Amino acid sequence: MNTIGTKTIETERLILRRYVVTDAEDMFQNWAGDPEVTKFLSWPTHRSAEFTRELLSKWVSFYEDGKTYNWGITLKGEDHVIGNIAVVEREERTCSYEVGYCLGKAFWGRGIMPEALKAVIQYLFKGEPDLNRIIATHDIRNKKSGRVMQKAGMHFDGVLRASKKNNQGLHDTAYYSILRSDLVSEKQYEDLFLEMNPGFFEREYVKRVSDEEPASEMFLRLQGFDGRCYEKAFPKEVSFGYYQGDLEELLDAVRKVIPHWVPFFTEKSRVYCGFVDGKIASFCMIEDFGEHLVNGERWKIGGPGCVGTVPEYRDRGIGLTMVRNVTEILRDEFYDYSYIHYTYETGWYGKLGYETVLSWSGSGFMRR
Repeated sequence: MNTIGTKTIETERLILRRYVVTDAEDMFQNWAGDPEVTKFLSWPTHRSAEFTRELLSKWVSFYEDGKTYNWGITLKGEDHVIGNIAVVEREERTCSYEVGYCLGKAFWGRGIMPEALKAVIQYLFKGEPDLNRIIATHDIRNKKSGRVMQKAGMHFDGVLRASKKNNQGLHDTAYYSILRSDLVSEKQYEDLFLEMNPGFFEREYVKRVSDEEPASEMFLRLQGFDGRCYEKAFPKEVSFGYYQGDLEELLDAVRKVIPHWVPFFTEKSRVYCGFVDGKIASFCMIEDFGEHLVNGERWKIGGPGCVGTVPEYRDRGIGLTMVRNVTEILRDEFYDYSYIHYTYETGWYGKLGYETVLSWSGSGFMRR
């Protein structure tokens, strides 16, 4: 495999760059010398900044071979390393790399690591045409690391028991991967959208969508979906399940949210709801968008459609829990992807791992 080595990568908020020996103090203070950061790592916590400096001297010399991939993570405008991301294993027979990473505790919870991992995945696939697969692993007790992999678009492959060893000893290991064929371009998503929604931009209500307030389309690969990403405790009067009542009762709830959705709901609709004391608090249809060929793979796509929460029950987590439950249903029914169509609530669905793949207005697709 031809290699391109470690070159600077720029993202919206980050600069990923080669190390220099003078990064030692920042590396030691931010993560290498912190036992909380290194708890689930395979190398021991550094005992001093001098030890870190000696290691960095070796790392810097490795760049000369052009085969090393090892970046220090910095925030734009602040040239201090706050974390690390690197290729830690190479398997040329299967054209695959394993990536590892860590980040200073002060920078956790800000989406920095998924942003860096996404960038490295793109860099490696773009720069190495023979590369087919990138993997990453984590101790199953380190669930936050798994969330990083999911947010970066990697897919959960399974767990191997007692397969690796870290500072906690032997551990069960979760494996994630992404294949070159998993990378879907914006143009491919546009083609898929038009295939699923023929004649969409000819509809009068679509033509009225302003360029200043574009709508979004969101996807979630279901293989790695874990419903524990959003958990909410409710009193006993709140329940969830398929709607089996009178259609007119359902339509009354729909009218309270968006009246023009009423014609979409019929006796044949598969509807899932959240209830409070048996009354509809939130609702959505479970839709089947069929199978579609993308990058040589056949995607079975479903999704929660016409999602709404009756005004008096909003801001309680009922609606999002309902969508989470529907997402789990789709996963358990062996759908490949869950699809959110025509939404302005990207942050809301993002809590479940849905990602925006397209934006559009009445003028057509808007390049992001």
